[in-house]
Order: sequence, then C-alpha cells, then structure tokens
Amino acid sequence: MRGTGLEEAISNRRTQRDFQDRSVSVSKVHRLLWAAQGVTDESGKRTAPSAHALHPLNLRFTAGNIDGLEPGTYSVAGDAKTLEPIIRRDLRRELQAAALEDQPWIGEAAGIITVCADFAAASRAFVEQPPYGLRGLRYVYIEAGAVAQNLQLMASADGLGSVIVAGFKDEATADILELEAPITPVMHLCFGWPLLS
Repeated sequence: MRGTGLEEAISNRRTQRDFQDRSVSVSKVHRLLWAAQGVTDESGKRTAPSAHALHPLNLRFTAGNIDGLEPGTYSVAGDAKTLEPIIRRDLRRELQAAALEDQPWIGEAAGIITVCADFAAASRAFVEQPPYGLRGLRYVYIEAGAVAQNLQLMASADGLGSVIVAGFKDEATADILELEAPITPVMHLCFGWPLLS
C-alpha cells in the first residue's frame, strides 16, 4: 500500500527480533523519544494521550550501539528532549538476563526504551471512579499502549526494526534500571537496524 507517510509506516510496521550489528544515530533516538512522549505545542500537549493529563509514565533509555551516545542508561525528561545519564555501562545483557524465557533480541538491539509507570499515582488520581482503585491502572495501560504504537510507527518510518517486550521479571528489571518505588517497568521497546533476509 502506498500513500501518506503514516500509511506507509503502518503498512511497514513489523515485529523485528533480529538486528544488524550497526549503530543507530542519536538523532533517530531523539525522534523515537519524541514520538513516545514529546511535547507538541506551547500548552504542553504530548504525542500520546494521558487521562486527566496525569502523565504517570516515564522513560528510561538504554544505549548500546548508538552513534553519538555513550553506552549506558539514561533518564528521559518529561519533554523527551533531555537525556540524563543514570548508569554508565551497557545494561542490555543484564536486561536480557532478567527476561522471561530466552529473548536474545534484548541484548542485540542497538537501544532499548523502557516505558515505566507510577501505578500508585494513577490509582490515587482515579480512586473515585469504579471499579474503585482499578480505573487508574486501566488508564496507565491505555497510555502505555499509545506510547508503544507511536514508538513502533516512528521506528518503521525511520527504517528501524523494533519489538515490544513485556515478558520480564519486574523486580529484577527495576533493580537493573535503578527505578525507585513506586515506579515500575511496563515494557521495553528494543530497536535497531533490521537484519536483512
């Protein structure tokens, strides 16, 4: 199907689990992060919807093979523009070891964007909505799904391959990424140049 850039990105989006050993530019990383949660106007609107503009999600970026960025894990600012180094070593293999079952693509991806959430804040914000205490969790998952779709479509538009990973040990992954409670990892978006078949 040929059409707009969005139609092409949707049509070309595929789960990609095999990546080339080739670096991805930091500019492509910034485009991915912008697609996830970037600010789109002066009022602070973002690329993904958030119930009551709560924005309970935050991102961690693990760089492995990124041209222009040292290997390590970075906190992503709310505007998705600023990367603050947290851990100054490559954590891809550690994140792979924390996965459920064998998922080698975690360790082979050029980079990993981990979507994390403050479920406690979301539960408190929507405690009055039935089912009481659970509505906020639903909203977090909807927002995370929108972020994941944006990430995969931007990866597709930029010629990158990507795979969403939610099969990991939550506590081990949180420890590796040095997340402070109540922040919890929700999913990884592993990306890189697709292996040509």
